[in-house]
Amino acid sequence: MSFIPVFEYLLGIGVFGFTYWLLNGILDTIVDTGIHESGTIFDLLFYVWVGVLLVYLIFGGWWMIRRYDESQYRQGGKQL
Repeated sequence: MSFIPVFEYLLGIGVFGFTYWLLNGILDTIVDTGIHESGTIFDLLFYVWVGVLLVYLIFGGWWMIRRYDESQYRQGGKQL
């Protein structure tokens, strides 16, 4: 068994984490300056962010499991 699909999946989670860290810092700066209107737009963007993350976690996990179902990862190498 290869660890490459698992590594790719965890790398994607790392990209989500880095993006969240980056955007959260920008959001804190905007909130600190007081030039924003808090309210529904921040809530909407938060819900979209959580939705995208859940879709990645569910379908990315499904993709990772299906990668192991391919012939290159079966015992005995590639089958014709």
